[in-house]
Amino acid sequence: MGILLVLYSIFVGTTTKVGPGVVGISPSEVTINSDFEITVETYNTSYRELSNSAHAWLKIRDSLVLAKEVSVLAPQRLKLTFDGIPLQVDTTNIGSSTLILEDEYHGMYLGVDVLRTRVVGDSSNTLTSIPAPEVRPQRLEQKFFSFPYRYILYETIRNLNFHVPMWFTMMTILLISFVYSIRYLNSEDKRFDVKANAFAKVGLMFGLMGIFTGMFWANYTWGTPWTSDPKLNGAAVAVLMYIAYQILRRSIDDEDKIARISAVYNVLAYPIFIVLIIVLPKMAEFSLHPGSGDSVGFNTYDLNNNLRMIFYPAVLGWILIGIWIGQLTSRVDLISFKRLWKDIEKPHLV
Repeated sequence: MGILLVLYSIFVGTTTKVGPGVVGISPSEVTINSDFEITVETYNTSYRELSNSAHAWLKIRDSLVLAKEVSVLAPQRLKLTFDGIPLQVDTTNIGSSTLILEDEYHGMYLGVDVLRTRVVGDSSNTLTSIPAPEVRPQRLEQKFFSFPYRYILYETIRNLNFHVPMWFTMMTILLISFVYSIRYLNSEDKRFDVKANAFAKVGLMFGLMGIFTGMFWANYTWGTPWTSDPKLNGAAVAVLMYIAYQILRRSIDDEDKIARISAVYNVLAYPIFIVLIIVLPKMAEFSLHPGSGDSVGFNTYDLNNNLRMIFYPAVLGWILIGIWIGQLTSRVDLISFKRLWKDIEKPHLV
């Protein structure tokens, strides 16, 4: 089941098209109380000819201004023409405006705060209300299945289906290891210690994959594979803790002592692990990583159901695969453990 879910998430997650978005606008600043034109660079659009449903609006403060004309310059480039708006304002700089584009094929998509709008002339009076446009956005749905467009992320938004499941899987696998260590301390059954170690090794593997996929993502979006971000540093320390756990197990010859010390270490390490990757990053004042410090998490965005249809199966699938690998590893380790004890006990049987 887990393999099928992962194969599904890999195939759909890599072949699904990213939806349309606004990359940039030229010029970046316009005077809105005179006629103006802007050229819009779009992303993953296929404009060739426009239907009657194609419209564009500028959202200035709380008012909408409808474009007089929308024309196609290229499949991913539009020209928008606006009539001047008779305004009286108390400032020469209104601020940033959001562009809204809509048609039957691409649906509705936005360019948030992509255009600076200003007014020239008499600024002695307050801003008058802008008349409501004859045509308003209908919130049309796009005609094709796609992932949501996110500025800067672009195609790497697919990595959400790989990077994040690695950490969910690591937390789950290490929780199982944590439980086995507790069971060993309660019973002193060495089979539980062997299983705790097996799942810890698998959890460490997923943690390393989480760091590598995160470094790939950071290098694309932040321009560097690593920063002093609290989330990244916490994840690195957490992984190092479980590397230290493996070193600890190989530094003591006494099997009973290894089991007891390792179990205590594991029981203490897991709560610290959760604090390092979840609690402390949220307490930080600033963070580039989504969901940490002053940044917002992906759950605050409109990720739409298309992304969730791949992301949730990917999380479940990787967790099931992680548990399966942990079980296989523990079985192999138990076989090796039994053979070791047979070799140790042979001299006593002579």
